[in-house]
Amino acid sequence: MGGSGSTVQTLAKNSAEGDDRRAKSFDRLMALSDGIFAFAITLLALDLVTPVIVGHPSDATLFVALTKEGRSFLGFFVSFWIISTLWQWHQRIFSYIKWSDLGLIRLNLVLLFFVVLIPFATRVLNYGFLRLALDVFAMVFIGASLMTSIIWKYASSQSHHLLCEGVSQKTNEWLSNRGFISAAIFVLSIFLAFVNPYLTIACWLSVLPIAFVLDRRYSKTS
Repeated sequence: MGGSGSTVQTLAKNSAEGDDRRAKSFDRLMALSDGIFAFAITLLALDLVTPVIVGHPSDATLFVALTKEGRSFLGFFVSFWIISTLWQWHQRIFSYIKWSDLGLIRLNLVLLFFVVLIPFATRVLNYGFLRLALDVFAMVFIGASLMTSIIWKYASSQSHHLLCEGVSQKTNEWLSNRGFISAAIFVLSIFLAFVNPYLTIACWLSVLPIAFVLDRRYSKTS
């Protein structure tokens, strides 16, 4: 009996230690992710340059100089808007995940790879709203959007046991599909670039309100 009790205690201790390791690994994963998102947003702000004014500065010359930097400000606004959307999706997904494993860590690193490319893609837009520049920007976000759904599909797989208890079927369906919907919007934006670059930008900006509406819809039915 004593041996049996000791074995049970040992198993319980090992299980608790394993849970603690998984919890620490998950916390480190979230800390890294939040840091990368914050770093990407900071790089966007650092790319904003102070307008150059020739001669004596005045309100009029400052206004003219600011308008010349309009493309940079628009690129910053669009990128900040979409990074914020990606971060919200990332937080939503991981609010239903209790553990991490090596596969989840690797998939999350792929997502972060696309996130750190966003400032570069934004700088490419400074050459002008050329079709290739718009395509590069869109492809970065296509990759990031697809990774959010891939991460969820991996985490929600019954063979990995990474989810918290009580995730509804509707929530599972929505988080599986949301990244694909976002990616489809960015694919559409590539074709809109052949028509008008500002239609492409409007398409990008539509991602957040579309996601908000669909979030409310699925929240009511889940």
